[in-house]
Amino acid sequence: MNKVFSRNIFRCCFEKGFDSTYEKVIKEYITFADNKSNYDLICEIYNILKKQYRNEYYYKNTLLNKLLLGVHSLNTTTALTELPIADCKADFILINGKAVVYEIKTELDNFDRLENQINNYYKAFDHVAVVTCKESLNDLKEKIESFTISRWVFMSCRDEGQLRRCKIRNIYGRFKFRSSV
Repeated sequence: MNKVFSRNIFRCCFEKGFDSTYEKVIKEYITFADNKSNYDLICEIYNILKKQYRNEYYYKNTLLNKLLLGVHSLNTTTALTELPIADCKADFILINGKAVVYEIKTELDNFDRLENQINNYYKAFDHVAVVTCKESLNDLKEKIESFTISRWVFMSCRDEGQLRRCKIRNIYGRFKFRSSV
């Protein structure tokens, strides 16, 4: 389903008026599609994605809408995705006076590589945020408490499309969780 929200699919639909992946998703997930515009179909597909399959695309889009378009300005802020840093790829980066790397951990992810990712991101940036769902928050707290990283990590948690900020404070080389909602 998330393949629908790609540049290639949209380009194909625009240039040719048709894409087989788009048509397949419509047939599988949308009822009464013949009476709906493409805009309505895309909105409906996105809402299904939001409720049933919150993948990395969904999180990136939420960050883009809530932070870049909702807090910052397109004129003063740059957003980057999939930027290689050491042996990792930063999922999402916002640059606006300061640069913040956002590492996204969806419901489909685990935290096995997180310590290495955070360490690598701090080699290039001063601010790192881990974005996850409400259901994974306790697992993330447990994982981060075992790290021996000497910097702060700010964690944004997705809860019904809202971003909440939590702080994880470093005390004696280990992270301690402190909510600052």
